[in-house]
Amino acid sequence: FCVVPYTRGRERGVAPREVLRAARQFADRGYRELVLLGQTVNSYVWEDVRFSDLLRTLAAIDGLERIRFTSPYPVDFTDDLIEVLAAEPKLCPYLHLPVQSGSDAMLAAMKRGYTRDEFLALVAKLRAAIPDLALSTDVMVGFCGETEEHHQDTLSLMRAVRFDSAFMFRYSDRGITYA
Repeated sequence: FCVVPYTRGRERGVAPREVLRAARQFADRGYRELVLLGQTVNSYVWEDVRFSDLLRTLAAIDGLERIRFTSPYPVDFTDDLIEVLAAEPKLCPYLHLPVQSGSDAMLAAMKRGYTRDEFLALVAKLRAAIPDLALSTDVMVGFCGETEEHHQDTLSLMRAVRFDSAFMFRYSDRGITYA
């Protein structure tokens, strides 16, 4: 459904020691903010190192003042990651959390792996742990088979969550994706 994996290729990870080495080099050069980027960045696991472990270690680097990451995948948001986000002051209280749709039927058609209620429960858990959390999202409308009712489900989810910002897209067939 998303053209990104087709254009960028399979996901690739970098060993934690390499991430830490690069982060220390940046901090030594005076960089104060680090942004970790991946299509499903919070799905990161390298041997026995989870994404939450990596963030905790990065937060201990002298010189780094702010750490952000994008884009986490809702299915792979773990309690230990939420704990690190709440506990580490260097981790910015901002998340870009793509929902894509507020309709269970559309989420299933998109093979997102979560339901509307599961997404809302995750948002509630995040906001309970991080009260000043800012949230942004991605929304896609006009996906194959979407009805007015499905669209209204998305609008009601948007009202319920009260995202700080959203990137909204009209579905377009790219020819190379499953959809």
